[in-house]
Amino acid sequence: MPQTVEALYHDGIVELKRKPAGIRRAKALVIFLDADEAEERHAVDLEKVRTRKSAVDRWIGVIEGAELGDWKAERRAAIERKPRESAH
Repeated sequence: MPQTVEALYHDGIVELKRKPAGIRRAKALVIFLDADEAEERHAVDLEKVRTRKSAVDRWIGVIEGAELGDWKAERRAAIERKPRESAH
């Protein structure tokens, strides 16, 4: 007996949202109900790219010479201290 099961398609793969009852092997038809709209692509204006400051350019001078230390270890230690401090 035919069954309908909702599924998602991506990159050549059909993923069923649930396993069909009583079916181990069967022929199937796939009907695409809707498709994602294709991205609209625009040409890149190379002059804007050349004249615009990058994120790295904006940070030069701010982090130059800064003493960062082991900020990850310091943050981890601060997080680990919080439960013990609040328990007292």
